[in-house]
Amino acid sequence: MKTLWAFFICVLSLSAAAQVTYKCEDNFKVFEGRYLIKEYNDAYKLLSELRVKCPKVNENLYVYGEAILKYEIEVAQTPEERKAMVEDLAALYNEQFVNFPSSGADVKKTQLQLDNKLITTSEAYKAFTASFNKNRQAFMDFNSILAYFYMVLDDFKSGKGMTDEQYFEKYGEISTQVAFAKNKITEDKQTLLKKKETAMLTDVETQFVADAEYIIDALDNVAEVIQKQSRDYVSCEKLEAYYGKSYEDHKNDYNWIDAMVNALYDKKCFKSALLQKGAVALHTIKPTKDTAYRLGMIGLKTGNKEDALKYLEQSASMEANSERKSDIYYQIASSHKNTDKAVAKKYVQKTITLNPKNAQAYLMLAEMYATVPANDECGLNNFERKTLNYLAIDTAKKAEVAEPKYKAAVAAAVKRYEKNLPSKEEAKAMGKRRGDDITFGCWINEKVTLPKL
Repeated sequence: MKTLWAFFICVLSLSAAAQVTYKCEDNFKVFEGRYLIKEYNDAYKLLSELRVKCPKVNENLYVYGEAILKYEIEVAQTPEERKAMVEDLAALYNEQFVNFPSSGADVKKTQLQLDNKLITTSEAYKAFTASFNKNRQAFMDFNSILAYFYMVLDDFKSGKGMTDEQYFEKYGEISTQVAFAKNKITEDKQTLLKKKETAMLTDVETQFVADAEYIIDALDNVAEVIQKQSRDYVSCEKLEAYYGKSYEDHKNDYNWIDAMVNALYDKKCFKSALLQKGAVALHTIKPTKDTAYRLGMIGLKTGNKEDALKYLEQSASMEANSERKSDIYYQIASSHKNTDKAVAKKYVQKTITLNPKNAQAYLMLAEMYATVPANDECGLNNFERKTLNYLAIDTAKKAEVAEPKYKAAVAAAVKRYEKNLPSKEEAKAMGKRRGDDITFGCWINEKVTLPKL
């Protein structure tokens, strides 16, 4: 009888546990529904109960809870109400970190407390360091990465113990983390866009896709700040020594190489063999418009125009945005305008086709027409070269139509070209008069009809 009674109690216990599990899931769905239709007051009431009774029911409990509490902070009527909500959000982050350690909620908590002066900078530095060392992959927030970098920099500048080597180590680690965060967000966005082709995204996923570009741009800005703030403490020689000694150990680590290439490239270490090696490695592992563009620019900086043209063309072919593709073609044109005018004109025309408002392209082409040297490959005589100024003037004026802000630049260029127009006597000496066509071959490949001289 005792055995049967024990069995009965066990069954009741299991049944009760099942009911609790069911209640957690059921209440979470109700909570989620309230959140999705923005009934935050009702959702907030359910949030408190779920945090206590069902802390592991679903990680979105904390995602939605974060949004709700941020809303409550925003609409708080008094400083006391706001402080209470800030402290509640900090507690939520703490609970999220306990139940979902890989969420990065510990970093969010530290940033929140720092922003609201609930902890000192010194305490935040210790907390960030602990988070960074323990679970670096979750250290993704661009505000926190930048804040942590500034704390490291201040520690180094204080002269209280951080050596040059230790600073470089941190500089490298944080730079790598920026590259990791950027690449991870880019990959996750692409994965979700692929998923969207065959399935509906959740609200959280849809929001992530919507925010991704902004976050990537912010991370690019963080990387730029890190390079600028470190420029007095790093040099091409120091960067090559630091990254060179560890390259073989990290040659398959895309994010590490990405950070190394960014550091060397931003420091303008274009003659660095390590920069070239790393840039080629990135493009080999995962070719993108950015890796191709960077190789193209390195080629231009080092005088290897053949490679530069190849890689910039690759970058342009991968670029979906017409304006950015136009900018790449403008780079190619600029690099060839003094050495190969046929190539330069070809890419100026591509630039203008993709972006008719690129005034600089018109001004570049006008200058090319106006500055054809004597005895160049086109074999023009002095009168023909002067006649090209009519073409230069017409082309320059198109720049003002494209972008009115270039009015002053166009006026200055036109005034300069007008000084070099052929005279009536020069035309008569060549047997030319008003209405005659002067046809130019070579790279120019245009026709000028002489006006009244």
